[in-house]
Amino acid sequence: MRTSNSIKKLLFFSCICLFSWQATAQSKFIKDLKKTAEESAKRTVERKVDEKTTQMTDEAFETVMEAPNIFKSKKGQKKQAEDMQEDRQNSGSSKKQNQSSQGPEASATGNPDPSASIAGQFIPNGQVMYTDYFERDALGDFPAKWETNSGGEIITVDDFKALRTSGTGYFVPMLPKELPENYAVEFDLFTFNLEYKGTTALRFGIHLVEEPLISKAKKGAEIEMPLWYKGASDYFLVETYGMPSKISNKIPYDYTEKLNDIIHFTLVKNGKRVRLFLDETKVVDIPSLAGDQLGKYIQFYVREVDLQKNLVVAIANLKITEEGEDLRSKLLRAEGFSTTAILFQTASDQLQPSSFEFLDQLGNVLKEDEFLRIQIIGHTDSDGDENNNQILSEKRAVSVANYLQEKFGITPSRLQTLGKGESEPLNSNSTSAEKAANRRVEFKKF
Repeated sequence: MRTSNSIKKLLFFSCICLFSWQATAQSKFIKDLKKTAEESAKRTVERKVDEKTTQMTDEAFETVMEAPNIFKSKKGQKKQAEDMQEDRQNSGSSKKQNQSSQGPEASATGNPDPSASIAGQFIPNGQVMYTDYFERDALGDFPAKWETNSGGEIITVDDFKALRTSGTGYFVPMLPKELPENYAVEFDLFTFNLEYKGTTALRFGIHLVEEPLISKAKKGAEIEMPLWYKGASDYFLVETYGMPSKISNKIPYDYTEKLNDIIHFTLVKNGKRVRLFLDETKVVDIPSLAGDQLGKYIQFYVREVDLQKNLVVAIANLKITEEGEDLRSKLLRAEGFSTTAILFQTASDQLQPSSFEFLDQLGNVLKEDEFLRIQIIGHTDSDGDENNNQILSEKRAVSVANYLQEKFGITPSRLQTLGKGESEPLNSNSTSAEKAANRRVEFKKF
């Protein structure tokens, strides 16, 4: 009986323990379930927060991309639209592509690039001396290789960097050495948000000076343009200062529609002569603007660039090349010049086709400057009869004049011809190379 009671107590105690364990396990399970639910809810919240943060980040990124220091030019937008159109066309069927390649456009591929035939165009092809594309300069900083007495910062325009100017002052690239006698300076000017009423005093200019100063030099030459959109943006001001011979003039040219966009500038200095091209068009050509050693250094000048008005006047893609002396400058020399680039058939006055390139350059120069008159003088080597050489040199000079008259319409009154045969050799005519040097054509203005 005692044993039976003990067993009952043991069983009762076991049941109590089992129930207690089950309750504890159930409680733990509920707690674990609750914890899992809480963690799941927490992850859901975190995921939603992440999604919201990502959305906000994307919106913030878009806002940054539209910030004032990142700009799209009209040309850039047009190119982007053209690229998108090209991508859409390229996504078509190969049949359509084959058909399009057989269309009228394909038949015109043999035509020359129209830009190559624009009158007055200059394409620099000399040795590169200096470039600055601001690749290593940080956005918002002033570029490392420039100096200024005003202010500025690096911005982005389309897919390149540019120096955004501010205030009134000079911006000077720190060139490693002075510039040579003949060179070309290329750069892009980006303007944005110019208005008729708000930019009356705004100007941009290029100054040619003797020293790399960040202030106005004692003497210099300048080409300046008002940046007054739909106002007085129709002339270039050309001036010299501190010089014995004063130049001050307005050169008419309406560049209004080029503003609020990118303009490509090419300034060409050949001795004293200075030319300025906007895109493919020559707008300034002054024979003696850079006299008295001017042009060893360049300064860029801006006036009244008010950043509070969100005006942008930015310089980009600067390149300087050393160029040869231009043909017009050679023709303007008092002593003239001679060339062996004009070749004739042996013992004949018939021009060889290899001569046409030089003669075409000469014809274009004469066509551009209607007041330029030249004397064409033929020379021969000492081979053959002296009298025959005299006659041959005269005929060759006439042959050159005829080419210029027939192809370029140069009036006969602007051309004189003369032959000197073998009477004025440059050397002793003892070698084939010396004889080739004496077979030349000489040009002098009159």
